[in-house]
Amino acid sequence: MTEQMIMKSPGVEITTKIAKFGTISYQVANIGSVSVYTARKINPIAAIMVLLGIAAGVYANNLRLQGADASFIFWVGAALFLGGILLQMFWPKKEFTFVLKTSSNDVHKIVSENGEYLDSLQGAIEAAFVAQT
Repeated sequence: MTEQMIMKSPGVEITTKIAKFGTISYQVANIGSVSVYTARKINPIAAIMVLLGIAAGVYANNLRLQGADASFIFWVGAALFLGGILLQMFWPKKEFTFVLKTSSNDVHKIVSENGEYLDSLQGAIEAAFVAQT
């Protein structure tokens, strides 16, 4: 059987017999499993909004203790705080991890924010599995 190219992208080549990641090559027959995991990370914009909301609340409280009317600053701080919480709930930063395990217990991981690329990489290696049989 001849070797056919299944996927080629910068730094990655998948053929029916070999999976190459940069300078590391794996025989497809020796690959035990491939998977893609998803992790939710903290959205940096949401974190900044929450911190600014807390800072505005502390500042408004200090102004109130000095006898000044700080209700506007308090409500701005509350809006920033709640907006940051909602932003994190509905628009978190996602990080995807591609994990390749071999029969000799080697593990190769690729971490990316591009989940579609890692899913296509997993699909290419699974297609190479099918081509082996």
